[in-house]
Amino acid sequence: MKKFPVVAAVTFVALGLAGCTATESTGPTESSASASAEAGSDYVVPEIDGTCVDGTATIVEDSSNITLEGDCENVVVEGSNSMVTITGVVSNLTVNSSISLVKVTEVATVAFGEGADGNKVVTLSTPAVTDGGQDNLVAAE
Repeated sequence: MKKFPVVAAVTFVALGLAGCTATESTGPTESSASASAEAGSDYVVPEIDGTCVDGTATIVEDSSNITLEGDCENVVVEGSNSMVTITGVVSNLTVNSSISLVKVTEVATVAFGEGADGNKVVTLSTPAVTDGGQDNLVAAE
């Protein structure tokens, strides 16, 4: 009689695990793979040419690649999540955005405004830096 509870317990566990068998997976189905490819293929990062007017260029575009050709005394980056390339010399670079990358040939001063977080300025010069945000970086690369 002592064997009945053990046999009953083993049978119960075996029946319970029978519903937990693994099935063979062949990876994502064709429809889910093509849906993922289609969803990501429509967006193209805008390429924008910046302009310096009366010594100042203001970059307001979000999620874009912006190129500013030549020297400009003052550059203000307002647009977030963007990549800005400046091919000339800048006296004053002000970054009021978040998560932006600014590449500048030469810059004298860099100011990160209050709330400007997670930005990176890449330059070979050694500018004076003021940082009112968090996690900002000025580096050679």
